[in-house]
This record gives sequence, C-alpha cells and structure tokens, in this order.
Amino acid sequence: MIKNSYFKLSGYVGLFGPIQFIVLSSVAMFYYGGGTAWNHDTLGYTFWQNFLSDLGRTVSYSKVENTISSPLFNLSLGLFGLSIVMLHTSSLRLFRSKLGYPISIMGMISGVGMVVIALAPDDLSSGLHMLGVWIWALTLLFASVLIVIHELRSNDGNKHFIILSILMAFAIAFHISQGVFDIWGPIVATTQKIVVYLNCGWYLCLSRKLLIQF
Repeated sequence: MIKNSYFKLSGYVGLFGPIQFIVLSSVAMFYYGGGTAWNHDTLGYTFWQNFLSDLGRTVSYSKVENTISSPLFNLSLGLFGLSIVMLHTSSLRLFRSKLGYPISIMGMISGVGMVVIALAPDDLSSGLHMLGVWIWALTLLFASVLIVIHELRSNDGNKHFIILSILMAFAIAFHISQGVFDIWGPIVATTQKIVVYLNCGWYLCLSRKLLIQF
C-alpha cells in the first residue's frame, strides 16, 4: 500500500515538474535583460534566438542583471530535474522488462543533468553548465530510444506515445549532432526549444501512464 502511494505521488510530481517549468520559464522571459549570444544589443527575450539557458544567466548578454529571470528559471529547471529523478524511481512500474533498469537509470541521470544546469549559470560556470547539458541530452537520448524499443515490443504499447517518443529521440539526436559538429546560431536555439517542449510533453504523458496504473 505504501509502495503504491509512492508510485502515485511520483506520477503527480512528474506532472508538476514540466507544468511549473513551462509557467515559470515563460514568466522569466518577460524579465530577461536582453541580448543573444550573437547579438548583444537585442531588446528583451527573442524566443527563437535566445537559448533557454540565457534566462538563467545572472547577467544578460546586454549587461543587465537578471535579478528576476535568473532565479525563476534556475528554480523551475531544478524542480523539473528533481521531478524527473523521482518519476524514474517509479518507472520500473511501467517498463517491466530487461530494459526497465537502464531506462530508469538513464532517466534519473538525465534529471540530475538538469539540476547541474540549474546550479551552474552559463555566465558563472560555463564548463559545468555545458557538462550538465551533455549529461541531460545523452542520457535522455538513450532513455527515449530504449522506451521506443520497449513500447514496440510490448503488446499494449500506446501508438501515440510511441510516435511522441520517436519524435523525442530524433529531435534530441539532431540537437546532439549540432553540438558534435559545432553548429552555431539561431537554428541551435530553435532546436533546443523544440527538444525541451517535446520533453515536457513526453514527461507529461509518461506521468499520466504511471497514474493510470492506479
């Protein structure tokens, strides 16, 4: 009974994480000081040209202190990461096969990567920040691919979730390739947005799948 209550709590926490991230990071955009990595003179936050991580910088590219957007974004990303860790402590309930353990482990490490990003703003600790990005991205790719394989093998795999998981895997793989081949510019910021919001929707579906078990 206690175990079932924990699984259910994990599902609700998994729903809370991406929802609060979308809300708080959207609010943070309105308070961003301005500037992008390639144009320090732009006003405010440019959705398709600024990275989400720009919101977490203590000082924007235009040299304005992000006194509101930085703590808001970093808090929301940290909470999102922790919610993913908790969700994946219960994901074995969903993936009852040999793939269950690597899915759970990769998922938790991906959440830890988010927490590292949140704790290391790009302008204060760029190296640690990028390490967190790579930890998040690579383990998310492994988890999504393994989940696709599991769902395709499963007799009760949900086709809509499978399609979303395939899109997730392709998007994050493309984003990783941009880093590997040192591609830079607004296209990378755009890809990041697509990956992160797909990630939010994907975790909402994963949390709902866990809650349906009860």
